[in-house]
Amino acid sequence: MITLAEVLASQSMSAAGPELCSNIPGTLQRVVRWVHSSEVLEIAPLLRGGELLLSGGEGLLALPDDQQRDYVRSLAGRNIAALALQTAGRDAPLPDGLIAAANESGLPLIELHAVAPFVDIAESVNRRVVNEQADAHLVVDDVSRRIARHITDRGPHLPTILGMVASALGVEVSLAAADGLPLGQAGSVEGGEGSTAVAGIVVGGQLAAQLTLRSPSEDSLVLELAADRLSGIFALALAQSFRPTPAQVAEARLLESVMEGGDGGSVRLLWQQAGLRPEQAAVMAVFRTSGREANFTAVERALRAGGVNAKSHLRDGELAVLFALAPNTARAAREALIAAAREAVRGADVCAAFGPGVAAGFRAHESYVEAREVLRLGAPAGGQVLDAMEFLGRRILGAVHGQAFMDPYVRSSMGELLAWDRKHGTELLKTLVCWLDSGCNTTGSAATLNIERQTMHKRLNKIAELLGGDPRTSGRLFDIHIAAKAAANGVPGGRAAGGPA
Repeated sequence: MITLAEVLASQSMSAAGPELCSNIPGTLQRVVRWVHSSEVLEIAPLLRGGELLLSGGEGLLALPDDQQRDYVRSLAGRNIAALALQTAGRDAPLPDGLIAAANESGLPLIELHAVAPFVDIAESVNRRVVNEQADAHLVVDDVSRRIARHITDRGPHLPTILGMVASALGVEVSLAAADGLPLGQAGSVEGGEGSTAVAGIVVGGQLAAQLTLRSPSEDSLVLELAADRLSGIFALALAQSFRPTPAQVAEARLLESVMEGGDGGSVRLLWQQAGLRPEQAAVMAVFRTSGREANFTAVERALRAGGVNAKSHLRDGELAVLFALAPNTARAAREALIAAAREAVRGADVCAAFGPGVAAGFRAHESYVEAREVLRLGAPAGGQVLDAMEFLGRRILGAVHGQAFMDPYVRSSMGELLAWDRKHGTELLKTLVCWLDSGCNTTGSAATLNIERQTMHKRLNKIAELLGGDPRTSGRLFDIHIAAKAAANGVPGGRAAGGPA
């Protein structure tokens, strides 16, 4: 176990003049699993947790405050150990807003006042990490081999297998069916301290059981490796006793066909075989975990609590859920499902996205594709659920062949406004987009931007002057909204005119 305190005290790191800017309990005791340096702002989906991320910070600190907060939240959602930003050569310290966002999100933030030897820091720490991981792999591999040999020689006797795991690793191990029914337990860990690792056991595309390991040690490395490796061993053991029902088989075949984009005729047939009515509408949701292991049991229970007809399939750490809805109430039902999902993942390391609703079940693949694309675009942190309908503008802009197409429209619609922002260092484009996104709600957008209503009115008056009139009465509200979103998302006209991306 390599703690953040040890890394900060190392020769290569201390030479960079590190200063802990955030105030998060237990920061120095955080375990560092890897040191990674990157200036990529969309790095969060590539992280697995426990990383110390080193960055020069130039790209981040050039972003508007709201995008800096989004970046911090995305890293916090991946449970990284800390973010270290090099500020050598900068006249100003790290922004107060960035530090506040780190404290709110629970992300340790370190300022490096001197030029940081990123390569030396990464090499010295990662060498130790590799050695620790090699030792852990040896332990876990030995347990896995002995259990596999036992299954081959004597059969999948769960109490014996559980006992072998508990004895070899010195942990408490428990196995529960997908519905929560206990299947067995061995070993014991006193008190609530220590670490826990959970792994879903999938047999034939169905979540057959859940494996939970508890250890008195705060270092969860061996525990997580064991849970990951042993989930496959337990799947082998359960495969001989777990027999999917015909309904489960039909459900798995339907979801696989939907996810892979099967032809409409095949999906229609599988839809009926899964017990769904031909006239039903559908919406797809995709759930992911920002932690190391996928545990969606609680989420599935919450989504089915209202009697909604839901079919799910777990593959490659993602849970795809198909909801069959009554066509006359599909929109309201979809909104209720999103609300239920947000409540279910609150405070968890699970995130999700809902695709748009489709009028016919055989088109569910369209909803699935959009849900996955929204997950990519939104890069949500744990505890977040995204709605594809809130990404419609970005998806439309992304579908335009050649961004140069939008350039003349952006320049023609708001070239004067963008030039004003560039010349005076103002944020009229950001204000306009926020106001338009709120449905032209002046009070609400002022609160979102954290400015006084009087300031908001002054900005809107200037915006109207630069646009040639009030967008609400010009007959061009829709066109201006599209152009503003395009400029805010970095279409050539927006960048050339200096508008914020």
